[in-house]
Amino acid sequence: MKESNILTHAAGIIAMTAWGLSFIWSTQVYESLNPTTTIFLRLVVATIFFTAILFIFRLNEKIRKEHLALFALAALFEPFLYFICEGYGLKNTSPIIGSAIVAMIPLVTPIAAAIFLKEKLTPMNIVGLFVSFFGVVTMLLNKDMVLTASPKGILFLSGAVLVAVGYSVALIKLTKLYRPLTITWMQNIIGMIYFIPLVIVMGRLDPSPNYANVRAYIVPLVCLGVFCSAIAYALWAFAYSKLGASKANVYNNLIPVFTAIFSYFIIHESLTPQKIIGIVLVVFGLVLSQLKDLRQARLSREKSTK
Repeated sequence: MKESNILTHAAGIIAMTAWGLSFIWSTQVYESLNPTTTIFLRLVVATIFFTAILFIFRLNEKIRKEHLALFALAALFEPFLYFICEGYGLKNTSPIIGSAIVAMIPLVTPIAAAIFLKEKLTPMNIVGLFVSFFGVVTMLLNKDMVLTASPKGILFLSGAVLVAVGYSVALIKLTKLYRPLTITWMQNIIGMIYFIPLVIVMGRLDPSPNYANVRAYIVPLVCLGVFCSAIAYALWAFAYSKLGASKANVYNNLIPVFTAIFSYFIIHESLTPQKIIGIVLVVFGLVLSQLKDLRQARLSREKSTK
């Protein structure tokens, strides 16, 4: 394997590792801060880091005034609505279950694209969706068919999936105008503005239990901002540009696997046979939904080398 290929695949794996850890770091921070405060501070850390990178390496692009409304709409979906749903979802569920539900995003997105963008929905997309959905249900129900997770948490995480799908559809125009790093940087800045009034309101309605003890949450909070919202995205953008959509999306399948492994070793979350079966089904469904795209990518690569 060429050195460039090794770097590309390493970038994808490292990004997925960081995003797998994000569910654990978020759970740790929520023991001291409420989700809105956590997300706001995470965006602050990420924006400072992103701003330094963009300007030090002269990667910044000029933002045209007529595109600000488009940025504002995208930022409304993500990070604002998405992180609210994910944050309060994780506060009421475990990292493993949270990552498994969020892993449904690549499966639901083609359905939204078929409805709103008239893109073709393949039979394997549908089969993969049902298999992964069954995997999530397997994790959420015990042998007596009783929910093992909070209905509130499941509802919030399901909302995160729908918001992320809406964001994916809205993002298409921006990706044709600006680089991924620029889009993320602007979304973080606008997202911080959206969160300011919410942080004030939720500070009264849902006060942070341990805000004063900075040592209790500073490390996982900085990790969320630097590694998950900045470095991981940069690495993912690099891998995505080199591998293309079909091959790159396969890496998303690793997120619930990494979350399960790290949850077991770091916060000692139980990894029952039922959860293992559920994770396997979720990942298998994701792979099934992408088989046709991967096959087409391989055929295209073979033709280009002839």
